[in-house]
Amino acid sequence: MKKHLGLILLALSLAVGLTGCSGGVNGEGDSSYSYDIGTPIVRGNTFNDQGWAHIDKGQYDSAITQFNKVLGDNPTDDEKAEANNGIGWCKAYLGQLKDGMPWFEKASAISDDAKIGLAGAYIQMASRSDMEKVIDLIFKQLGKEDPHFKYVARRNTKVSDAEAHAMLAYAYAATGHDELAREQLDYAKELSPNWEGTTLDQLGKVVEFLLQ
Repeated sequence: MKKHLGLILLALSLAVGLTGCSGGVNGEGDSSYSYDIGTPIVRGNTFNDQGWAHIDKGQYDSAITQFNKVLGDNPTDDEKAEANNGIGWCKAYLGQLKDGMPWFEKASAISDDAKIGLAGAYIQMASRSDMEKVIDLIFKQLGKEDPHFKYVARRNTKVSDAEAHAMLAYAYAATGHDELAREQLDYAKELSPNWEGTTLDQLGKVVEFLLQ
């Protein structure tokens, strides 16, 4: 019963933290959020850049159009992964993270952002096997089995390094790995000094609830 309630609370906190941060009405809103993508994308990847510019404005349908241009123009593997990852996040922002799963799956071998999106979708699905997939995606694939791995979003997913560790903490707690869950939660708190009242705080309370 404790775990069932925890899953409900977690779904709510993730809905806010991972898919509720972008504005928009019917996928075409506006936002003042700006983002530095850091390392340049292979070949400039103009359409992918334009797609994420639309996402920052809440214009998800327009973003999908740009990403599909990439997919229809003989893309490199990197460009294809970036486009599929972008479509995955658009689908997530328009509905739920699980709506982006087919695209995240196509991109996850290359894109850490897609791994995070896919992990979030499995968390919302909430079965034990789903939690085991979260551990595989975040700890093994993204983190290379380093408990203090660093997640740096390539694009504006609005998911921080601390949130990635908190997601992993939840997956550990939900599968009975209490010590690993506490380790990840403590590290997430260390990474995010301004913890109280945030989505991270909500997620942390769910993890603590599961560990009781």
